[in-house]
Amino acid sequence: MTKSDTTATWERLVRLHRMATIAMDAHLRAEFSRTLDDYDVLHQVRFHDGPIRMGDLAQRLLIANSSCHRIVGRLVDDGLLERLHGATDRREVRVRLTTAGKRHWRRMAIAHTRDIERIVGDQLSDQDRAQLDRILRHLLDRHPG
Repeated sequence: MTKSDTTATWERLVRLHRMATIAMDAHLRAEFSRTLDDYDVLHQVRFHDGPIRMGDLAQRLLIANSSCHRIVGRLVDDGLLERLHGATDRREVRVRLTTAGKRHWRRMAIAHTRDIERIVGDQLSDQDRAQLDRILRHLLDRHPG
């Protein structure tokens, strides 16, 4: 594969990602009045072992701390997350799902999983999906970040 072929492959991957995230975001907005970013925050908090520090959450989401604080603030205001301050250092902030946040995440997760299946799963054979997964794992394992 030449450098231009590799670039073309990369551009197709980026285009697919962008098209998929736009479609998933639109669906979550229409059905739940929530963004894909909101879902991603709730999802990461849901699968963390206990309350998660804001900096760790931003790192998991691959977004800036300021963006993370903005999204979390919205979710706190809406009663889906709660902030917890450190016992010894009040500057340390952790977040966790509220009961309403858990319910909301669960409903959104069902719709989001259906979108992923429709966009990716239904388009590939089991063999192609397994091959794509192997390729992506290979690339991620070798990425320095």
